[in-house]
Amino acid sequence: MTKKNDISGDILLFRDFIHGSEKLYTFLHNTHSAEMARKIMQEGLLFENHLLNTSDHISGINLVELNYFRMIRKYYGNYTLVIQISTRLVEDFSRRLRETRYHFSEALSKTRPSYSKEDTPLYLLPKQFIRGYYDHMRKCGKENPAFDPYYFPLYFEDNLQRLQRDHRIKKENK
Repeated sequence: MTKKNDISGDILLFRDFIHGSEKLYTFLHNTHSAEMARKIMQEGLLFENHLLNTSDHISGINLVELNYFRMIRKYYGNYTLVIQISTRLVEDFSRRLRETRYHFSEALSKTRPSYSKEDTPLYLLPKQFIRGYYDHMRKCGKENPAFDPYYFPLYFEDNLQRLQRDHRIKKENK
């Protein structure tokens, strides 16, 4: 078997683990250790500003796209966390926040934002949105038993209302 076929086979296994779907938005985030990947599966993903600062939005189906992701993000580690969120949830939150400067992922935070030393807001994506992680060295994935891309706790609605209120207040103070 040639090297090219090995790479294609690896990407096929990766794609099969992701289970891409039109009903889900899929994001990928790499880390250097299985321990960190397991911790994120158990506690959720801490991200700065919004989810796209820490992860890449991908289709989860396109092999060229997955291979490209793997090539450009390999530096960040051999463990890829697969994050999937209901398309309906993302589109509803995006619609409701359209007139604001906020991103849908800020409303998905399990906690109120904390702030880094650089005064950057930090959010915690709930573990239910983590499908699992894929180990590129062993060519296998680890499923998250808590995974639920349709997860919708009451605090999401509170987060949305808080972000909309903050937007109105800032707009009135200008």
